[in-house]
Amino acid sequence: MRAKEFIVERAFSGSKSSTMPTTYTYPEMPSADPYKAYRFAMAMANHELKHQEGPTSRNAVIVAYSDGDDEIIKAAEKRTGRKGQLVSDKKSREPNETETVSPVAKPKRNKYGV
Repeated sequence: MRAKEFIVERAFSGSKSSTMPTTYTYPEMPSADPYKAYRFAMAMANHELKHQEGPTSRNAVIVAYSDGDDEIIKAAEKRTGRKGQLVSDKKSREPNETETVSPVAKPKRNKYGV
């Protein structure tokens, strides 16, 4: 039995998405056939759109690593009339289950102070 037969991920859990930079997913833009993602990227680059539609399959994912990237994505959304679903914001926090105290013992000084 293969893992993909019994593991189905439908959404990012908070512990996974909290560590990511500002991230959007676009259900109407397929990743298996990236034509719509290509057209969206052209809009992000401020190129004139001639063909907004094409064959579809899976979702495109676009990550904004800076505030400037996020502004470009928002402008492209406005130009193309598409709206992405926010998966993660720019706070990039550690998941709650992450240990924040080191299990490694603190170094002890010997009689010479080393």
